[in-house]
Amino acid sequence: MNRLYYIIKKEMIELTRDIQTYLVLIIMPSAFILVMSLSMQALFQANMDFTVSTILVDNSRSGESRGFIKKLSKIDNLSITETKTALSSADISREILSGRYKFGLVVNPSFSRYVKDLRTGAETIPVTLHVDPAMQTSIQIGLTQQMEQQLSIFRLNTFYDNYATVLTYAGFSRSNIVPSEKGAIKTEFAYKNSSESIKPNAAQQSVPAWLVFSMYFIVIPIALVFHTEKSNGTYQRVRSINLRSRYIIAGKMVSYYMLSMIQVVAMLLVGRYIVPLLGGDTIQFGSSYFSLFVIASCTSVNAISYGLLVSSFSKNTQMAGAMGAVLVIIFAAIGGIMVPKFIMPKNLQLLSNISPLSWGMEGFLDIMLRKGSFIDIIPECLLLLGAGFVMLCITGLIIRKKIYQ
Repeated sequence: MNRLYYIIKKEMIELTRDIQTYLVLIIMPSAFILVMSLSMQALFQANMDFTVSTILVDNSRSGESRGFIKKLSKIDNLSITETKTALSSADISREILSGRYKFGLVVNPSFSRYVKDLRTGAETIPVTLHVDPAMQTSIQIGLTQQMEQQLSIFRLNTFYDNYATVLTYAGFSRSNIVPSEKGAIKTEFAYKNSSESIKPNAAQQSVPAWLVFSMYFIVIPIALVFHTEKSNGTYQRVRSINLRSRYIIAGKMVSYYMLSMIQVVAMLLVGRYIVPLLGGDTIQFGSSYFSLFVIASCTSVNAISYGLLVSSFSKNTQMAGAMGAVLVIIFAAIGGIMVPKFIMPKNLQLLSNISPLSWGMEGFLDIMLRKGSFIDIIPECLLLLGAGFVMLCITGLIIRKKIYQ
Protein backbone atom coordinates (compact mmCIF):
# COMPACT_ATOMS: atom_id res chain seq x y z
CA MET A 1 0.00 0.00 0.00
CA ASN A 2 2.91 2.37 0.70
CA ARG A 3 4.13 1.92 -2.85
CA LEU A 4 0.70 2.76 -4.25
CA TYR A 5 0.42 5.77 -1.96
CA TYR A 6 3.69 7.27 -3.16
CA ILE A 7 2.84 6.66 -6.81
CA ILE A 8 -0.50 8.45 -6.31
CA LYS A 9 1.32 11.29 -4.55
CA LYS A 10 3.81 11.58 -7.42
CA GLU A 11 0.96 11.72 -9.97
CA MET A 12 -0.89 14.40 -8.03
CA ILE A 13 2.25 16.54 -7.83
CA GLU A 14 2.65 16.23 -11.61
CA LEU A 15 -0.98 17.24 -12.15
CA THR A 16 -0.70 20.35 -9.95
CA ARG A 17 2.18 21.54 -12.13
CA ASP A 18 0.21 21.11 -15.35
CA ILE A 19 -2.05 24.17 -15.69
CA GLN A 20 -3.14 23.30 -19.24
CA THR A 21 -4.80 20.17 -17.87
CA TYR A 22 -7.43 22.30 -16.17
CA LEU A 23 -7.91 24.38 -19.30
CA VAL A 24 -8.56 21.26 -21.39
CA LEU A 25 -10.68 19.38 -18.86
CA ILE A 26 -12.68 22.17 -17.21
CA ILE A 27 -12.52 25.54 -18.99
CA MET A 28 -13.02 24.20 -22.53
CA PRO A 29 -16.03 21.93 -21.77
CA SER A 30 -17.55 24.67 -19.59
CA ALA A 31 -17.49 26.95 -22.61
CA PHE A 32 -19.03 24.18 -24.74
CA ILE A 33 -21.85 23.66 -22.26
CA LEU A 34 -22.58 27.37 -21.92
CA VAL A 35 -22.60 28.03 -25.66
CA MET A 36 -24.61 24.94 -26.65
CA SER A 37 -27.13 25.25 -23.82
CA LEU A 38 -27.83 28.91 -24.53
CA SER A 39 -27.82 28.66 -28.34
CA MET A 40 -30.11 25.61 -28.42
CA GLN A 41 -32.46 26.84 -25.72
CA ALA A 42 -35.09 28.14 -28.13
CA LEU A 43 -35.32 24.78 -29.93
CA PHE A 44 -36.53 23.05 -26.75
CA GLN A 45 -39.12 25.63 -25.73
CA ALA A 46 -42.80 25.25 -26.47
CA ASN A 47 -42.84 28.93 -27.52
CA MET A 48 -39.54 29.59 -29.25
CA ASP A 49 -38.35 33.11 -28.50
CA PHE A 50 -36.27 33.77 -31.63
CA THR A 51 -37.60 35.74 -34.60
CA VAL A 52 -36.97 35.27 -38.30
CA SER A 53 -36.91 38.45 -40.36
CA THR A 54 -39.34 38.14 -43.29
CA ILE A 55 -39.99 40.39 -46.27
CA LEU A 56 -43.59 40.19 -47.55
CA VAL A 57 -45.03 41.14 -50.92
CA ASP A 58 -48.82 41.24 -51.40
CA ASN A 59 -49.53 40.77 -55.10
CA SER A 60 -53.17 39.86 -54.45
CA ARG A 61 -54.21 43.17 -52.89
CA SER A 62 -57.51 41.69 -51.78
CA GLY A 63 -59.46 41.61 -48.54
CA GLU A 64 -58.55 37.95 -48.17
CA SER A 65 -54.82 38.62 -48.50
CA ARG A 66 -54.99 41.46 -45.97
CA GLY A 67 -56.78 39.19 -43.51
CA PHE A 68 -54.20 36.45 -44.01
CA ILE A 69 -51.30 38.86 -43.47
CA LYS A 70 -52.95 39.97 -40.24
CA LYS A 71 -53.07 36.32 -39.12
CA LEU A 72 -49.40 35.83 -39.99
CA SER A 73 -48.43 38.84 -37.89
CA LYS A 74 -49.62 36.88 -34.84
CA ILE A 75 -46.88 34.27 -35.32
CA ASP A 76 -44.35 35.28 -32.66
CA ASN A 77 -41.35 33.90 -34.51
CA LEU A 78 -41.92 35.96 -37.66
CA SER A 79 -40.82 39.58 -37.94
CA ILE A 80 -42.66 40.70 -41.06
CA THR A 81 -41.70 43.73 -43.12
CA GLU A 82 -44.19 44.40 -45.90
CA THR A 83 -43.01 46.19 -49.00
CA LYS A 84 -45.40 48.51 -50.83
CA THR A 85 -43.66 48.08 -54.19
CA ALA A 86 -43.86 45.03 -56.39
CA LEU A 87 -40.76 42.86 -56.25
CA SER A 88 -39.74 40.07 -58.57
CA SER A 89 -38.38 36.74 -57.41
CA ALA A 90 -34.89 37.95 -58.26
CA ASP A 91 -35.41 41.10 -56.15
CA ILE A 92 -36.54 39.03 -53.16
CA SER A 93 -33.59 36.67 -53.56
CA ARG A 94 -31.23 39.65 -53.52
CA GLU A 95 -32.84 40.94 -50.33
CA ILE A 96 -32.37 37.53 -48.68
CA LEU A 97 -28.79 37.10 -49.90
CA SER A 98 -27.93 40.55 -48.58
CA GLY A 99 -28.51 39.15 -45.09
CA ARG A 100 -31.40 41.46 -44.16
CA TYR A 101 -34.04 38.74 -44.35
CA LYS A 102 -34.25 34.97 -43.93
CA PHE A 103 -37.70 34.50 -45.51
CA GLY A 104 -39.38 36.11 -48.49
CA LEU A 105 -43.18 35.63 -48.55
CA VAL A 106 -45.17 36.42 -51.70
CA VAL A 107 -48.98 36.38 -51.67
CA ASN A 108 -49.82 35.60 -55.30
CA PRO A 109 -52.78 36.98 -57.31
CA SER A 110 -54.47 33.55 -57.13
CA PHE A 111 -54.73 33.79 -53.34
CA SER A 112 -58.23 35.23 -53.22
CA ARG A 113 -59.69 32.53 -55.47
CA TYR A 114 -57.91 29.80 -53.49
CA VAL A 115 -59.36 31.04 -50.19
CA LYS A 116 -62.93 31.58 -51.44
CA ASP A 117 -63.34 28.28 -53.28
CA LEU A 118 -62.50 25.06 -51.40
CA ARG A 119 -62.54 23.23 -54.73
CA THR A 120 -59.44 25.14 -55.76
CA GLY A 121 -56.35 23.04 -55.18
CA ALA A 122 -52.87 24.03 -54.04
CA GLU A 123 -51.64 23.77 -57.62
CA THR A 124 -52.74 27.39 -58.03
CA ILE A 125 -49.85 28.28 -55.69
CA PRO A 126 -51.54 30.95 -53.57
CA VAL A 127 -48.36 31.69 -51.60
CA THR A 128 -44.66 31.43 -52.51
CA LEU A 129 -42.00 31.23 -49.82
CA HIS A 130 -38.37 32.15 -50.55
CA VAL A 131 -35.88 30.78 -47.99
CA ASP A 132 -32.27 31.54 -47.13
CA PRO A 133 -30.31 28.31 -47.90
CA ALA A 134 -28.40 28.79 -44.63
CA MET A 135 -31.62 28.56 -42.62
CA GLN A 136 -31.66 25.52 -40.34
CA THR A 137 -34.03 22.94 -41.82
CA SER A 138 -35.88 22.21 -38.58
CA ILE A 139 -36.66 25.92 -38.04
CA GLN A 140 -37.70 26.32 -41.68
CA ILE A 141 -40.07 23.35 -41.47
CA GLY A 142 -41.51 24.47 -38.14
CA LEU A 143 -42.29 27.99 -39.34
CA THR A 144 -43.61 26.75 -42.68
CA GLN A 145 -46.00 24.44 -40.85
CA GLN A 146 -47.20 27.36 -38.72
CA MET A 147 -47.92 29.38 -41.85
CA GLU A 148 -49.67 26.41 -43.46
CA GLN A 149 -51.81 26.05 -40.34
CA GLN A 150 -52.75 29.72 -40.38
CA LEU A 151 -53.65 29.50 -44.07
CA SER A 152 -55.87 26.45 -43.52
CA ILE A 153 -57.63 28.06 -40.55
CA PHE A 154 -58.12 31.31 -42.46
CA ARG A 155 -59.51 29.45 -45.47
CA LEU A 156 -62.00 27.48 -43.38
CA ASN A 157 -63.05 30.61 -41.48
CA THR A 158 -63.73 32.30 -44.82
CA PHE A 159 -65.75 29.29 -45.97
CA TYR A 160 -67.82 29.34 -42.77
CA ASP A 161 -68.43 33.11 -43.07
CA ASN A 162 -69.69 32.69 -46.65
CA TYR A 163 -72.03 29.80 -45.83
CA ALA A 164 -72.82 30.45 -42.18
CA THR A 165 -76.61 30.36 -42.64
CA VAL A 166 -76.62 27.02 -44.43
CA LEU A 167 -74.08 25.44 -42.11
CA THR A 168 -75.89 26.63 -38.98
CA TYR A 169 -79.16 25.25 -40.34
CA ALA A 170 -77.41 21.92 -40.93
CA GLY A 171 -76.23 21.87 -37.30
CA PHE A 172 -72.60 22.90 -37.80
CA SER A 173 -70.91 25.54 -35.68
CA ARG A 174 -67.61 27.29 -36.40
CA SER A 175 -65.79 24.99 -33.98
CA ASN A 176 -67.00 21.98 -35.99
CA ILE A 177 -65.50 23.36 -39.19
CA VAL A 178 -62.42 25.31 -38.11
CA PRO A 179 -59.73 23.37 -36.18
CA SER A 180 -58.29 24.82 -32.98
CA GLU A 181 -54.85 26.41 -33.19
CA LYS A 182 -53.84 24.45 -30.10
CA GLY A 183 -54.29 21.16 -31.95
CA ALA A 184 -55.85 17.89 -30.86
CA ILE A 185 -52.65 16.03 -29.96
CA LYS A 186 -51.46 16.01 -26.36
CA THR A 187 -47.74 15.42 -25.78
CA GLU A 188 -46.52 13.38 -22.82
CA PHE A 189 -42.88 12.47 -22.19
CA ALA A 190 -41.98 8.85 -21.50
CA TYR A 191 -40.04 8.67 -18.22
CA LYS A 192 -38.74 5.54 -16.59
CA ASN A 193 -40.07 6.95 -13.31
CA SER A 194 -43.69 7.89 -13.96
CA SER A 195 -43.76 10.23 -10.97
CA GLU A 196 -41.35 12.64 -12.69
CA SER A 197 -42.79 15.33 -14.96
CA ILE A 198 -39.86 17.64 -15.77
CA LYS A 199 -39.80 18.78 -19.39
CA PRO A 200 -36.48 18.30 -21.21
CA ASN A 201 -34.56 21.43 -22.11
CA ALA A 202 -31.40 22.41 -23.95
CA ALA A 203 -29.17 22.16 -20.87
CA GLN A 204 -30.57 18.75 -19.95
CA GLN A 205 -29.67 17.54 -23.44
CA SER A 206 -26.33 19.32 -23.84
CA VAL A 207 -24.67 18.81 -20.47
CA PRO A 208 -24.53 14.96 -20.53
CA ALA A 209 -23.27 14.89 -24.12
CA TRP A 210 -20.50 17.47 -23.72
CA LEU A 211 -19.61 16.19 -20.27
CA VAL A 212 -18.87 12.71 -21.64
CA PHE A 213 -17.04 14.23 -24.60
CA SER A 214 -14.78 16.30 -22.33
CA MET A 215 -14.06 13.36 -19.98
CA TYR A 216 -12.22 11.52 -22.75
CA PHE A 217 -9.85 14.43 -23.31
CA ILE A 218 -8.14 13.28 -20.16
CA VAL A 219 -5.98 11.42 -22.67
CA ILE A 220 -3.99 14.66 -23.18
CA PRO A 221 -2.69 15.12 -19.59
CA ILE A 222 -2.19 11.37 -19.23
CA ALA A 223 -0.02 11.31 -22.37
CA LEU A 224 1.91 14.40 -21.31
CA VAL A 225 2.82 12.99 -17.87
CA PHE A 226 3.43 9.48 -19.22
CA HIS A 227 5.95 10.55 -21.85
CA THR A 228 7.58 13.15 -19.58
CA GLU A 229 8.28 10.38 -17.06
CA LYS A 230 9.47 8.14 -19.83
CA SER A 231 11.95 10.70 -21.17
CA ASN A 232 13.34 11.85 -17.80
CA GLY A 233 14.14 8.31 -16.66
CA THR A 234 11.37 7.88 -14.09
CA TYR A 235 10.43 4.42 -15.35
CA GLN A 236 14.06 3.29 -15.30
CA ARG A 237 14.29 4.26 -11.64
CA VAL A 238 10.98 2.50 -10.96
CA ARG A 239 12.32 -0.63 -12.63
CA SER A 240 15.47 -0.47 -10.51
CA ILE A 241 13.41 -0.83 -7.31
CA ASN A 242 11.48 -3.74 -8.84
CA LEU A 243 8.12 -1.95 -8.81
CA ARG A 244 5.68 -3.87 -10.97
CA SER A 245 3.65 -2.29 -13.76
CA ARG A 246 0.34 -2.92 -12.01
CA TYR A 247 1.32 -0.42 -9.30
CA ILE A 248 2.06 2.22 -11.93
CA ILE A 249 -1.30 1.62 -13.64
CA ALA A 250 -3.21 1.54 -10.35
CA GLY A 251 -1.57 4.76 -9.17
CA LYS A 252 -2.44 6.55 -12.39
CA MET A 253 -6.00 5.20 -12.34
CA VAL A 254 -6.64 6.51 -8.83
CA SER A 255 -5.04 9.90 -9.48
CA TYR A 256 -6.81 10.57 -12.73
CA TYR A 257 -10.07 9.21 -11.35
CA MET A 258 -10.04 11.93 -8.70
CA LEU A 259 -9.30 14.54 -11.38
CA SER A 260 -12.11 13.17 -13.55
CA MET A 261 -14.60 13.34 -10.68
CA ILE A 262 -13.63 16.98 -10.07
CA GLN A 263 -14.33 17.60 -13.75
CA VAL A 264 -17.76 15.91 -13.56
CA VAL A 265 -18.79 17.92 -10.51
CA ALA A 266 -17.59 21.15 -12.13
CA MET A 267 -19.55 20.49 -15.35
CA LEU A 268 -22.72 19.58 -13.48
CA LEU A 269 -22.45 22.72 -11.36
CA VAL A 270 -22.00 24.82 -14.50
CA GLY A 271 -25.20 23.34 -15.93
CA ARG A 272 -27.06 23.72 -12.66
CA TYR A 273 -26.03 27.24 -11.60
CA ILE A 274 -23.99 29.12 -14.23
CA VAL A 275 -26.21 28.48 -17.27
CA PRO A 276 -29.35 29.84 -15.48
CA LEU A 277 -27.42 32.96 -14.44
CA LEU A 278 -26.86 33.71 -18.15
CA GLY A 279 -30.54 33.24 -19.00
CA GLY A 280 -30.55 29.53 -19.84
CA ASP A 281 -32.42 26.58 -18.38
CA THR A 282 -31.10 24.68 -15.40
CA ILE A 283 -30.52 20.93 -15.27
CA GLN A 284 -31.93 18.28 -12.96
CA PHE A 285 -29.62 15.55 -11.66
CA GLY A 286 -32.30 12.86 -11.68
CA SER A 287 -33.89 10.93 -8.87
CA SER A 288 -30.83 8.81 -8.00
CA TYR A 289 -27.57 10.55 -7.05
CA PHE A 290 -25.98 7.17 -6.45
CA SER A 291 -26.76 6.07 -10.01
CA LEU A 292 -25.36 9.34 -11.32
CA PHE A 293 -22.15 8.71 -9.37
CA VAL A 294 -21.95 5.14 -10.71
CA ILE A 295 -22.31 6.06 -14.38
CA ALA A 296 -19.85 8.94 -13.92
CA SER A 297 -17.35 6.54 -12.32
CA CYS A 298 -17.74 3.89 -15.03
CA THR A 299 -17.30 6.49 -17.77
CA SER A 300 -14.27 7.88 -15.96
CA VAL A 301 -12.64 4.44 -15.67
CA ASN A 302 -13.19 3.82 -19.37
CA ALA A 303 -11.83 7.25 -20.35
CA ILE A 304 -8.70 6.84 -18.18
CA SER A 305 -8.13 3.33 -19.54
CA TYR A 306 -8.36 4.74 -23.04
CA GLY A 307 -5.86 7.47 -22.16
CA LEU A 308 -3.38 4.98 -20.70
CA LEU A 309 -3.68 2.69 -23.72
CA VAL A 310 -3.06 5.51 -26.21
CA SER A 311 -0.16 6.86 -24.11
CA SER A 312 1.56 3.51 -23.77
CA PHE A 313 1.09 2.65 -27.43
CA SER A 314 2.37 5.96 -28.84
CA LYS A 315 6.02 6.91 -29.24
CA ASN A 316 5.87 10.48 -27.97
CA THR A 317 3.59 13.15 -26.51
CA GLN A 318 2.73 14.70 -29.87
CA MET A 319 1.62 11.37 -31.34
CA ALA A 320 -0.39 10.48 -28.23
CA GLY A 321 -2.15 13.85 -28.07
CA ALA A 322 -3.01 13.93 -31.76
CA MET A 323 -4.11 10.31 -32.03
CA GLY A 324 -6.02 10.42 -28.75
CA ALA A 325 -7.91 13.62 -29.60
CA VAL A 326 -8.74 12.54 -33.15
CA LEU A 327 -10.09 9.18 -32.00
CA VAL A 328 -12.21 10.91 -29.33
CA ILE A 329 -13.73 13.22 -31.96
CA ILE A 330 -14.44 10.26 -34.26
CA PHE A 331 -16.08 8.27 -31.46
CA ALA A 332 -18.07 11.38 -30.49
CA ALA A 333 -19.26 11.87 -34.06
CA ILE A 334 -20.46 8.29 -34.52
CA GLY A 335 -21.68 8.03 -30.92
CA GLY A 336 -24.36 10.71 -31.12
CA ILE A 337 -22.50 13.43 -29.21
CA MET A 338 -22.34 15.88 -32.10
CA VAL A 339 -25.20 14.58 -34.25
CA PRO A 340 -28.29 12.87 -32.75
CA LYS A 341 -28.28 9.17 -33.49
CA PHE A 342 -31.89 9.06 -34.64
CA ILE A 343 -31.14 11.19 -37.72
CA MET A 344 -28.18 9.02 -38.77
CA PRO A 345 -28.47 6.37 -41.50
CA LYS A 346 -29.15 2.88 -40.16
CA ASN A 347 -25.58 1.72 -40.81
CA LEU A 348 -24.18 4.59 -38.73
CA GLN A 349 -26.74 3.95 -36.00
CA LEU A 350 -25.44 0.39 -35.74
CA LEU A 351 -21.85 1.65 -35.78
CA SER A 352 -22.61 4.04 -32.92
CA ASN A 353 -23.09 1.04 -30.63
CA ILE A 354 -19.31 0.48 -30.58
CA SER A 355 -18.56 3.99 -29.31
CA PRO A 356 -17.74 4.18 -25.58
CA LEU A 357 -18.89 7.82 -25.64
CA SER A 358 -22.32 6.61 -26.74
CA TRP A 359 -22.49 4.19 -23.80
CA GLY A 360 -21.54 6.92 -21.35
CA MET A 361 -23.95 9.47 -22.81
CA GLU A 362 -26.87 7.04 -22.81
CA GLY A 363 -26.15 6.22 -19.17
CA PHE A 364 -26.18 9.89 -18.18
CA LEU A 365 -29.36 10.49 -20.19
CA ASP A 366 -31.03 7.50 -18.50
CA ILE A 367 -30.47 9.13 -15.11
CA MET A 368 -30.70 12.85 -15.82
CA LEU A 369 -33.29 12.98 -18.61
CA ARG A 370 -35.29 9.75 -18.53
CA LYS A 371 -35.32 9.66 -14.70
CA GLY A 372 -34.07 6.07 -14.56
CA SER A 373 -32.55 4.15 -11.69
CA PHE A 374 -29.42 2.04 -11.11
CA ILE A 375 -30.96 -0.96 -12.90
CA ASP A 376 -31.39 1.08 -16.08
CA ILE A 377 -27.67 1.88 -16.38
CA ILE A 378 -26.33 -1.62 -15.70
CA PRO A 379 -25.88 -2.46 -19.44
CA GLU A 380 -23.90 0.74 -20.09
CA CYS A 381 -21.81 0.26 -16.94
CA LEU A 382 -20.92 -3.31 -17.91
CA LEU A 383 -19.85 -2.20 -21.38
CA LEU A 384 -17.76 0.68 -20.04
CA LEU A 385 -16.06 -1.40 -17.34
CA GLY A 386 -15.55 -4.41 -19.63
CA ALA A 387 -13.94 -2.32 -22.36
CA GLY A 388 -11.88 -0.48 -19.74
CA PHE A 389 -10.60 -3.76 -18.28
CA VAL A 390 -9.52 -4.96 -21.74
CA MET A 391 -7.71 -1.69 -22.44
CA LEU A 392 -5.93 -1.85 -19.06
CA CYS A 393 -4.77 -5.41 -19.73
CA ILE A 394 -3.34 -4.37 -23.09
CA THR A 395 -1.73 -1.33 -21.46
CA GLY A 396 -0.09 -3.56 -18.85
CA LEU A 397 1.37 -5.80 -21.55
CA ILE A 398 2.74 -2.83 -23.50
CA ILE A 399 4.31 -1.22 -20.42
CA ARG A 400 5.87 -4.51 -19.37
CA LYS A 401 7.33 -5.00 -22.84
CA LYS A 402 8.60 -1.42 -23.37
CA ILE A 403 9.81 -0.57 -19.89
CA TYR A 404 10.50 -3.75 -17.97
CA GLN A 405 12.29 -5.63 -20.72
